[in-house]
Amino acid sequence: MSLLSTENISVQLSAPVVREVQKGHPWIFDKGILKQNKAAEPGDLAILYDQKRKFVGIGLFDPESPIKIRVLHRGKPATLDTEWLIEKLSNIFDLRSELINDPQTTGYRLVSGENDGMPGLVVDRYENTLVFKLDTVAWLPHLNQLESIFCDLIQPERVVLRISRTVAASPSCPDHFKEGCVIYGPELSGPVIFLENGLKFEAEPIIGHKTGFYLDQRDNRKRVGKLSKGENVLNVFSYTGGFSLYAARNAAKSVTSLDLSKPALDASLNNFKLNMRNPVVSKTPHLQICDDAFDALRKLAAEGKKYGVVILDPPSFAKKKVDIPGALIAYERLVKLGLKVLEKDGVLVSASCSARVPAETFFETVIRAAAMARRPLQIIEKTTHAIDHPIGFPEGAYLKCVFGKA
Repeated sequence: MSLLSTENISVQLSAPVVREVQKGHPWIFDKGILKQNKAAEPGDLAILYDQKRKFVGIGLFDPESPIKIRVLHRGKPATLDTEWLIEKLSNIFDLRSELINDPQTTGYRLVSGENDGMPGLVVDRYENTLVFKLDTVAWLPHLNQLESIFCDLIQPERVVLRISRTVAASPSCPDHFKEGCVIYGPELSGPVIFLENGLKFEAEPIIGHKTGFYLDQRDNRKRVGKLSKGENVLNVFSYTGGFSLYAARNAAKSVTSLDLSKPALDASLNNFKLNMRNPVVSKTPHLQICDDAFDALRKLAAEGKKYGVVILDPPSFAKKKVDIPGALIAYERLVKLGLKVLEKDGVLVSASCSARVPAETFFETVIRAAAMARRPLQIIEKTTHAIDHPIGFPEGAYLKCVFGKA
């Protein structure tokens, strides 16, 4: 019995693609397919072979995407049924047992798509709400089965469905599967409150960016908190104030959140209000600046403002390969501007979520920019992904962060 009752198709792959699949790459594009025995519908299982008819793996077929097949299994032949899926998800959850069993953290990523061997599917948890994020129509026929398994294993109050624009526009997407719809449990009005290392945050699973919150910086937020005691902290690209709140909880002298989005700054105020019972948070001055980051940093430098900790956590500057040179220039400019408002022997925290920019290239850019600004960095730490955002293949590595004293 295959996954649900979908059809199986036989697909012969080119030799270079076979090698990539065997090395763990999760995507197969049209040009890598030499033959298939019949037409396929979204979500059908593609049984993958090499040119000598030797078994290579099994994947989900998507006829509407440039990525035709997303690989679920490789190696020896297997039956991809409900039991297989339960075992696979259970193994994924085991890797996160530290988070799942931590009562002080109730917001984290349960399934990280390609990096967990479940390409095209992300599942995030916010307290008792799960969010399924689909980037391919190939998972649509299997949603009921996924929902049933997650409800048995996690027992959530509700499940929210988020779908990419391409999935939403697909003729294969049923009309009742709308972006942000609740597919299990009671409807949701307003944000969900969850815990992260004992701090309360609100997430917007229906309308928020990604699945409602940026969970991937959890560990770096904690690191920033430890460095913030007694310091004036500037959080650039602050969004909903995650780094800011950690700094306040750890007795920063003051915290300034800088973002171009007024709604994001309003959300950061809400997050501070949720934690006002913490006497340290309530006593920490929290200032806000609504402005373009580059412009605001120039103004702060002109005013002679100085901070003991400066956090630079911009959105992705390189979404396409052609964007890489411009992204590196932007990171360099940002670091130089950040250093102009950093106190002597202060800590600069510089992060990138651009998957197109390799970690070492980013680190070299930050270090070079600091040297050019005559504020050489004494590296404290370089970080990458947290345990709930594993790296399963090269393109899956996107997050990097460097902590340095200048």
